[in-house]
Amino acid sequence: MTLSDLSSIVGMISGLAVLGSLVYLAQQTRQNAKHTRALIQQGRTEQIIGTTIRFAEDASLTALRLRGDQGDTTLGPVQLFQYSMMRFALFFNWEDQFYQHRAGLLDGSRFAAMMKAIEAHFQSPGARLAYKQARVSFAPDFQSFIDSIMHRTRAVATPTDLVAAWKAGIEAELSEASA
Repeated sequence: MTLSDLSSIVGMISGLAVLGSLVYLAQQTRQNAKHTRALIQQGRTEQIIGTTIRFAEDASLTALRLRGDQGDTTLGPVQLFQYSMMRFALFFNWEDQFYQHRAGLLDGSRFAAMMKAIEAHFQSPGARLAYKQARVSFAPDFQSFIDSIMHRTRAVATPTDLVAAWKAGIEAELSEASA
């Protein structure tokens, strides 16, 4: 075996080592992307759960949210500020999810669910006005996204009677159970 042959063998082994390193790096990159998406989803879930629990535990916060959403014109300045800040926080959450989706970090089905939730929120006259007042705080691409949702969603003039809807739903469930 000549020195030239040995050099060729070493070169081939070196090439295989580089190829193996590239395959390993590709696997690590894919795994890292999965972990990043999982962490983002976990953070999103924690935000939603935290907000939901806060409303469940604080009746005054829930009452303010209901009154503000319904467009109660008797809210005072402090209550209006509280309602606006409550809504502003939600708009920033939507903006974060919008950009996460754009970056490929939030999948299409979760993003579609978020859009349905936004549509439901914009049936409320208070939420619509709160967004219109806060709109200038957001980038033009996010404004366009939200504007398109608001354009295809209309406010519900009469607020839903939650208690009546609950009772009707329970009666329907019980009648299905007994059938």
